Amino acid sequence: MHKEQLMELHQFFVHVYRELVPSEYSCEYIKIYEELDVRPHHIHKLKTEQRAAIFLLSACIANYLSHEDDAISKNLSMKLLENAFKYINPKSENMKRYIEHLKVLENKESDDMESAI
Repeated sequence: MHKEQLMELHQFFVHVYRELVPSEYSCEYIKIYEELDVRPHHIHKLKTEQRAAIFLLSACIANYLSHEDDAISKNLSMKLLENAFKYINPKSENMKRYIEHLKVLENKESDDMESAI
């Protein structure tokens, strides 16, 4: 996918997030998105950073939808989050914090799944 197409897709997901997810809904993935500091209009950012931002936004949307609708798997947001981390530079100073955050989220998700059973 070309960089311009990724930027357009990123902008689309920003609009979907703003329209679909209520402002009072707290999504932990959006904090990582904000720390990544990649916006659709940032033409100087790498394609991999744009991809990571797209996956983070889609993970947050999927997380919200899974809480609202039982037909949507709760694992979907975790898979999207894992894909986002594939595109984040492993040498970045924040990567350790992202990995720790992912581990905390995975533990929280597994605890929630166990309590549901």
